[in-house]
Amino acid sequence: MNFETVAQAAARLGVTVRAVQKWAKEGKLEGAQKMGRDWMVPFGAVVTEAKTEQTVRTDTKKVFDAAFPMFQLPYFSGDILEFINKIHDPDERNLYLIEYYYFIGELEKSEEIAELYVGSDNLNYRLSAELFSTFNSMITGHLHKVHFSAELLKREIEDSDLTDETCISENALKVFAGVVLKTQLHTPFETVPQIEEYIKYLPEGLRMISLYLSSYKAYLAKDYSRSLGIAQAAMNGATMQYPMPTIYCNIICAIDCVNLLQLDKAGEYIKKAWQLAIPHKIYMPFVEHYSILQGLLENNFKKLDPDNYNKIIEFTRSYNIAWYQVYNKKTDRTVSNELTPIEFTIAMLYSRNWRAKEIAAHMHISERTVSNYIQVIYEKLNINGRKELGKYLLT
Repeated sequence: MNFETVAQAAARLGVTVRAVQKWAKEGKLEGAQKMGRDWMVPFGAVVTEAKTEQTVRTDTKKVFDAAFPMFQLPYFSGDILEFINKIHDPDERNLYLIEYYYFIGELEKSEEIAELYVGSDNLNYRLSAELFSTFNSMITGHLHKVHFSAELLKREIEDSDLTDETCISENALKVFAGVVLKTQLHTPFETVPQIEEYIKYLPEGLRMISLYLSSYKAYLAKDYSRSLGIAQAAMNGATMQYPMPTIYCNIICAIDCVNLLQLDKAGEYIKKAWQLAIPHKIYMPFVEHYSILQGLLENNFKKLDPDNYNKIIEFTRSYNIAWYQVYNKKTDRTVSNELTPIEFTIAMLYSRNWRAKEIAAHMHISERTVSNYIQVIYEKLNINGRKELGKYLLT
């Protein structure tokens, strides 16, 4: 279901904002939801007679009975956790909490709830639990659980008739989960179809994050202009902001711009993502992309917001160590887990023919410091020059 703000509803209905707020509170706007301090109104909702409390709760369940709800949340307002805790249905509330705790880095809490729904008969619960359990387990170092959860997701797809149009929406959710797994771990997953074939069957928030996945695929193919265009189109075409997909789209736009040497634009995009995410302590999108952000966090936030920057670096160390182990095992690659996050960033830039002087200016450190880092990188990787860096980096 797509929502509009109270102001948008007031303009559409030709009334004051206060009138719309009053109708929403009285249950006279079908499907209206309280998100933090504000009300969100379904597009096209009209004024009806007030509902009973039981009917309102039934409508609420329909609104929130969807997989991957954080990606479908159309609006951040106030305290996200406070909003989640007001959700009436305990299962729907837990589905939100699995994702919310992951995104803010409280991984043990996320995993504790996810374990309740692995193997659930409800597809929405099962997919969210299996996907986020994979990432929780990876970062906390429980690699046996990573393989277990990932295998469950693979079976969801391999055991399904994806050509069956009678359950196309369910199949689209399975493909979505599989593509997220494949994209984030950078691992071969041949049984997962292309997400582009299923985007139209997903709700708008998931369509937007699916376009981010398509953009990321273009980035990996080094088609940076196309990647940038896809992510921009995802944001421009959405009827609502959808903060979580918007954060991811802005991050991939920033990464594309760095690779296109459009550094000012890269800074604009990463700041937009930061402004949406950091007030709510949403760290993991930056952690997931740190290795390819190529100094953007250092350039923009290391001095201006050291507390949140350091928190991201702390999570990144754990994420990278586990990610490299999973990636190297599944692909027989030799991406290095010997480098610190800063060393990896400098190695990435240097492997792409940035000069030490340019890296220093970009990361707000001295040229001598960059040169020292490069020597440390060579020693750790036991190499002698720039040309040998590529095989140790995900480039």
